[in-house]
Amino acid sequence: MCIPPAVVATIVLLAAFPSPLEHLGRFDARALPEASGIAKSRRHPGIFWVHNDSGNPPVLFAIRRDGTIVREFRLGVPNIDWEDIAADDQGHLYVGDIGNNGGLLPVRAVYRIDEPDPGKPASQPLRPSISAFYGFSRANRFDAEGLVFEASTGSAVLVAKRFDGREAELFAIPLNPPAPLLRPASPRRIGALPGFVEPATGASLSDDGQLLAVCSSAVTRVYRRDGDPGWNLLAEVRYDSLPIEGITWDGRDLILVSEGRGVDRIAEATWRRSARGQTPRGPAPAEPPASSSGAD
Repeated sequence: MCIPPAVVATIVLLAAFPSPLEHLGRFDARALPEASGIAKSRRHPGIFWVHNDSGNPPVLFAIRRDGTIVREFRLGVPNIDWEDIAADDQGHLYVGDIGNNGGLLPVRAVYRIDEPDPGKPASQPLRPSISAFYGFSRANRFDAEGLVFEASTGSAVLVAKRFDGREAELFAIPLNPPAPLLRPASPRRIGALPGFVEPATGASLSDDGQLLAVCSSAVTRVYRRDGDPGWNLLAEVRYDSLPIEGITWDGRDLILVSEGRGVDRIAEATWRRSARGQTPRGPAPAEPPASSSGAD
């Protein structure tokens, strides 16, 4: 049997450049059909918080790294377009109802809730302790799928999702005090991420606030803080295009979630190799076209 040269070349390339993604496990697709954000708990070891995208119930899932669901918690706010989640050191979670496909929504929101104990069921829906609304004119509306909490300023920071090749921009949303629905705050632009020209689908700030990881369907980049609010590109990890929708730090490893796939890991050693110029994957694959559905 003669193997075509092109097939041989592909096999050689795959052997030379193994995927930087280590698959950890899958979700129960009945519960998590459209995983859209992930945050590691800072209070409960081994627990990560995950949620679905729009069109699904307003539920948070406590999971383990292998995708096993530990418990579900319903929230007392609607899931219009939940896109990301973040955590702080004070026992709070921040749910970002920040999606805005086509710029149709004039007002969006970030909710802060007290982190529940995954070992105990809740008798009623969790109510937010803060509901922070922001709005914009039609000309200035943007979609966002990345959310982090900036402890130094007490603000939520959004990573705008662009499809026109512009670098991803960062916008601050005040949480103290939070703006009410009838007087929403205006997002304040605080910078951009050098080189991130793909549609950003998730973001996470390290526990010490010094490293920012941002993902898209085919690349994850790690940025190091350079002053306030500047960020310098530290590492870039490319992989085959997947519906990756969320990312979080686990120590110095990175945990990613994808629709229909589950949980993957980029080990610290992998992204640090790329920081030294040893790209752990071959040429960048093309980004998929923008989805017209509610799940970006």
